Amino acid sequence: MPTEKSRPDKHGAITRAAAEMFLAEGFDRASLGQIAQRAGVSKQTIYSHFADKEALFKAICAELTEKLTIPLREALNPGADLRAALIRLGEDALAMMLHPASLDLHRLIVSAATRYPELGRAAYEAGAARMIEYLGTLIGERSRSGDGFTRAIDEPRAQLLAEQFIGMLRGFHQARGLLGVPPAPAEARQRYVQACVDLLLRGA
Repeated sequence: MPTEKSRPDKHGAITRAAAEMFLAEGFDRASLGQIAQRAGVSKQTIYSHFADKEALFKAICAELTEKLTIPLREALNPGADLRAALIRLGEDALAMMLHPASLDLHRLIVSAATRYPELGRAAYEAGAARMIEYLGTLIGERSRSGDGFTRAIDEPRAQLLAEQFIGMLRGFHQARGLLGVPPAPAEARQRYVQACVDLLLRGA
């Protein structure tokens, strides 16, 4: 295991180790000591990056969302193709939702939220809520410029459309994944995402 001094990216090492420990042991049983040992750092180093275990868990959710919203941030640039960006977002989001580690993380959040409701709220705010906010901003800005939408959309409706779109993406794909049902073929998922994007653009 690399020593702490040899680690060029302690923050990343900590979040990766924490994600692995949370999934392996559950939120309750995973300790900061175990996470520190797995990351090759001291507990004090963890505390220099994160206030507590809940803050560490929230950071993991936020980093997943950061990766998923890259297409959205690119789509905010003038001239970027809106439909292509939404399709990329949808495909990336659905692939992430169906990844075994993400399904395990989802189960972990649901089970931990029963005893730690603040953890569930924090995970939602760092994950789904941020994605919806990004997407709502994109819908509002692009609709006002007439790009891909037939009319300007105010902020409340843009946020509603964003939430509906994310809900469509999840559909029963994530439910099947959580229940251990084999996923639909990749081609079928791609067609599904494209249909969701077209419904969004037409319905807006």
